[in-house]
Amino acid sequence: MKPGFIPAVSVFALSMALSSNMAFAQDYTLRLSHTGAPGHHYQTITEQFAKEIAEKTDGAVEIQIFPADQLGNQLESVEGTMIGTLEMTLASDTVLSNWVPDMGMLNLPFLFESMDEYLAAVEGPAGKMLSDQVEEKGAVIIGWWGNGMRHVTNSVRPITKPEDLKGLKIRVPEGKVFVDTFEALGAGATVMSFGELYSALQLGVVDGQENPPAHILTQNFNEVQDYVSRTGHIHMGSPLIMNAGLFYSMPEEIQKTLLEVGKEYGRKHIDLIASLEEEQWKEVAARGMKINDVDKSLFRAAVQPVYDDAAGKFNQEILEQLTR
Repeated sequence: MKPGFIPAVSVFALSMALSSNMAFAQDYTLRLSHTGAPGHHYQTITEQFAKEIAEKTDGAVEIQIFPADQLGNQLESVEGTMIGTLEMTLASDTVLSNWVPDMGMLNLPFLFESMDEYLAAVEGPAGKMLSDQVEEKGAVIIGWWGNGMRHVTNSVRPITKPEDLKGLKIRVPEGKVFVDTFEALGAGATVMSFGELYSALQLGVVDGQENPPAHILTQNFNEVQDYVSRTGHIHMGSPLIMNAGLFYSMPEEIQKTLLEVGKEYGRKHIDLIASLEEEQWKEVAARGMKINDVDKSLFRAAVQPVYDDAAGKFNQEILEQLTR
């Protein structure tokens, strides 16, 4: 057990702790929830991760993958992982910001130019400080995985400059930085769960949304959206989290294996996303969506108020690490 740490222990985790002296003789079955469709790269990377963990623990750890929010939406899955009713979740830094507000810093607009920049930041001092805060809430970050840069789609007009967003209702995920960013750009930011998004677009409840190309394709947003503007405005990471009580009840060798492989798969996931996106953009165009690029400098200037607000609300030491 980590010194000074009082975990949130589920009944499942407690039973593991009571038999921890069995070491590798004890089998662990872990459920891993994620929001991606079965064809999404979340499914690909979690299946690869589960296979490698099974191999490196001689079958002592079996990870069962549940895609498409089968075990609950992201808020529910993260909460379940925190309190111990679920073992693992491929979460998002945005959803985690509901428990650890400083996680919202990772979603500051145009903070990262690339996924490589993101990985370097979260695997450095800033990531360590954020991980410590997440652990205080009952979960261990097993690895900092990716998602991709986010881009705006809508059914009204191409977005080429910030003014084009004025008056549009854009769905955003749960996270204050997302709301503040799109309000600064003149849009009406509408928070709703990912599972409700397609219907909301179809019914005109919202005009648009913002996500990486993998979600545009796997969710068939091309059926209800005409335009995609490659704004690359925010990067959303996908930390893989595990209930802390369960994690620290495991033999140290299994803990070490989970962390080592989890870190290795942060790099693998980002490389996988990068390799897929070139073909994904071709498929987006083939499905009939009109794609345009933007002058990001105009958008950066428009979202400066978000940074002014962040300076007074987030942990300054972490913020300085991320913006230096």
